[in-house]
Amino acid sequence: MNRKSIDDIISPEDSGRRSIRKVSVDRSLRRKKSERVRDINKGKDTNFSPKPPRTRRASSGWGLWIIALISFLVLIFGFSFLFSGARLIITPKQRTVLVDANFNASKTPKANEFRYEMMTTDKEGSKNVTASGEEFVKEKASGEITIYNNFNSSNQRLIKNTRFETPEGLIYRIDKSIIVPGQKKKGGTLVPGSIEVTVYADENGEKYNIGLTDFTIPGFKGGPRFNGFYARSKTEMIGGFVGKRKVISKEDETKTRDEIKNELSTQLLKDAYSQKPEGFEMYKDGIFVTFTSLPNKEDGGSVSVREKALLYGVLFEQKSFAKFLAKNTIAGFDGEDVEISNPDTLKFNIIDKENVKPWVTNGFSFKLGGKAHIVWSFDTDSLKRDLVGKSKGALQTVLTGYPSIDEAKIVLRPFWRQTFPDKVEDIKINTIIDK
Repeated sequence: MNRKSIDDIISPEDSGRRSIRKVSVDRSLRRKKSERVRDINKGKDTNFSPKPPRTRRASSGWGLWIIALISFLVLIFGFSFLFSGARLIITPKQRTVLVDANFNASKTPKANEFRYEMMTTDKEGSKNVTASGEEFVKEKASGEITIYNNFNSSNQRLIKNTRFETPEGLIYRIDKSIIVPGQKKKGGTLVPGSIEVTVYADENGEKYNIGLTDFTIPGFKGGPRFNGFYARSKTEMIGGFVGKRKVISKEDETKTRDEIKNELSTQLLKDAYSQKPEGFEMYKDGIFVTFTSLPNKEDGGSVSVREKALLYGVLFEQKSFAKFLAKNTIAGFDGEDVEISNPDTLKFNIIDKENVKPWVTNGFSFKLGGKAHIVWSFDTDSLKRDLVGKSKGALQTVLTGYPSIDEAKIVLRPFWRQTFPDKVEDIKINTIIDK
């Protein structure tokens, strides 16, 4: 077989004009190849960036803006209802008056007297002192009793050393004269008058250390007052002793008792203010503290010195006190409900305090001074109920039923709302009090 040369493949007439390097390629095929190359290298070709027609891009942008705006308006509309409601800013009628006068207070007030009540609280304290020796001592038991007058409405005076007898025949005495209040009415019922006092055993010794019991007054035996006057223990009778006991010097005992009294006074004052009933006012000068020296006790090589303190506090009901003060300082005041916004700034002093015992007697005099800011009261809950569901314009009509309100401003949410909410809890009231 003969080997053919390349000349056998190319015709003689074309051999002088064409070679394999000069073969032309169809333009359409060249474009397709170029496009394929661009497709393969698209991620690398930074010059290739197909763009959509201008009209399509503009319409798409406007659509997004419209959707965003609608979403924003819906959000605002939703929030406006979420936080909807009404707020009233109320300025009540108010006056500042200068007070500088003396007044009378009583448990059973008459005209131009103010009613007061009493609160009591007690506390015991002790301290150990190293004993200075031993001695033979004789001591009488003592304790507190409550004496009742269920005989009549007149006060009964009991002289010093009046006797009180237990069912077992033990005798105890008071060491000073006292006055037992008469019967009084409470809620239409007659109740006995009463007073608390300390009594002391008639003799020394532990025999008179007893628990709680009842007492009669032997001096009234055979008369009509015997059954009408009686007493009951408030505390046990303690301290009776005869024999040898460790003792401390009088100077040490006096010093220690003074220290205990100071500590008890501080503690009781703190307790009194924390326990003061809601709605009542109590001034420092209306507080009295009394002390009872309890018998010393042996405690190993020491002596325990003990004291008991009893606090009495004068209480004024705040609303009644404000009304009483307004009546006595404001011309034309007709008894509306008022409050004193600054009661703590007033100076309260009991006249002749050293000789006054409001828990025993029926009354006392006091001086009050300072600037009292008196504010007229209104029922916030009632006002809210009267406004529920009403139009904004009805506010002034509703306020005619609240003469204690001087001015009222309203804020409704959302801002286009023209009626009050349908629920009481959606109406808030802020009260403006002048300083």
